[in-house]
Amino acid sequence: MSNRTAKNLKAQQSAETREAILASCLPLFARHGLASTSIDDIARAAGITKGAVYWHFASKDELFQAILERIRGRWQEAVLEPLSRKALPMTRLETLFDGYLELFSQTPDICLFMQRVLLENDAAYSPQIGRVFTQTARFIAKMFDDGKAKGSFRADVDSIAMAHIILGAISGATQQCLANRSLALKALLGEVKEMTAARVRG
Repeated sequence: MSNRTAKNLKAQQSAETREAILASCLPLFARHGLASTSIDDIARAAGITKGAVYWHFASKDELFQAILERIRGRWQEAVLEPLSRKALPMTRLETLFDGYLELFSQTPDICLFMQRVLLENDAAYSPQIGRVFTQTARFIAKMFDDGKAKGSFRADVDSIAMAHIILGAISGATQQCLANRSLALKALLGEVKEMTAARVRG
């Protein structure tokens, strides 16, 4: 085996280990919280040693930041990119719900993780999640502002309030589906999408 091949193999193994750590962290943090999840818990879930976790992440804070970055990436793929390909305001609104359906159907722990961090009210982590929700609400509110400017949405719609209502409805629907497996997220978000469209349609 050449030195280059050995280096490539080592890099691949390192990337796989890092992926295993992050894949294990998200459900652990979502279900048990950051404070109650130890590095030992993460190592056991990932099937590696505690030292291997510290090799990739020096602290729980680094793990938290890596998970946030992963969530941003998945949000961009599932929500932002499909929206960027739509022009009509109502189509963009429908695509927003469809994107969140895909995101939370594939990885419901994302929603649970963010809610858990907010509820823990940790001085370091909770404000960061709060900012994520604030930034996302502003993004959605701009969709409504643009739709109102084009005459597609009612002028009396409170854009920022509607944005927060949508985020709350999406989070709530996801939590209800996790608590009651007989519920379907597609059906719940479909209802929210129809109600929202009926409320804002110009």
